[in-house]
Amino acid sequence: MRLSQAQIESYGEDGFLLLEDCFSQAEIELFLEGVSREFEIDSPRRILERSGAVRSVFASHVHSDLFNCLSRLRRLVEPAMQLLRSEVYTHQFKINAKAALEGDQWEWHQDFLYWHKEDGMREPRVLTATVFLQDVNEFNGPMLLIPGSHKLGMIDLKAQAAPADAGNGFYDSGLQAPTWMSTLTADLKYKIDKRIIMRLLKDNHIHAAKGRAGFVLFFHGNLFHASTNNLSAFDRMSIFISYNSTENKLPSIKSPRPTFIASRDFTPIVPVNDEALFAIKPPDLARHERREAPDTDPAEVIKK
Repeated sequence: MRLSQAQIESYGEDGFLLLEDCFSQAEIELFLEGVSREFEIDSPRRILERSGAVRSVFASHVHSDLFNCLSRLRRLVEPAMQLLRSEVYTHQFKINAKAALEGDQWEWHQDFLYWHKEDGMREPRVLTATVFLQDVNEFNGPMLLIPGSHKLGMIDLKAQAAPADAGNGFYDSGLQAPTWMSTLTADLKYKIDKRIIMRLLKDNHIHAAKGRAGFVLFFHGNLFHASTNNLSAFDRMSIFISYNSTENKLPSIKSPRPTFIASRDFTPIVPVNDEALFAIKPPDLARHERREAPDTDPAEVIKK
């Protein structure tokens, strides 16, 4: 899938681009089954809310053929390459839960600030493609965006002292959470003074990203965004794939965050066709095949 010039210009002006009906119901069912399996794996990649509900799971594309394929689908990678004007690699892959009645907020923030300060990323030649696996409305914690806010560049902020109980099962254990945990939980490490947001909104507005399951949101690394608690009875599952320019690779730094948060595999993505998704045939996914392909080698399809 290639973006039109009008879409590219809209992204440049607003800092985001919303594309409807990018994924079919059959594809969404595949992803939701994969998400369910990922949520059951107890590992440092799984971040919990204070309630104990899953907040996020990172780097599923490294451990799952399904999500690896998703991260390389042409319909996501080609627009990313157009918008970043280069080849790309996957800097970060995460599944966000936003569970019904338990999904906590994400405060206003810029992703690039974290990637610059915590991972050493030099320039904001990075964007995120968010795939929404369920309908998003005003009640289940939609992403909130400030159009055009990416043009301000990165707003430098000082780190806040991390709470001693900052997440992922450390709340009641008495153990000290890893230093990187406060970059992933509701108590974010870099807090934006409300006066900054008030200035941003003085001549602007907030856009809520809503739509039917299967829509995709591309947004700039410097775009201010947030989301409220999910106060509804409906989950809001989504997958965030952050593509970085291969010309913007992370440098070597002292004490880097785990690679499941910030990848240091800078191999350029070779986009794969849609058929690759349904060529992955573990027993629990085979029933979702759209077309007969008994002699197809998934590895060969992915290479195309």
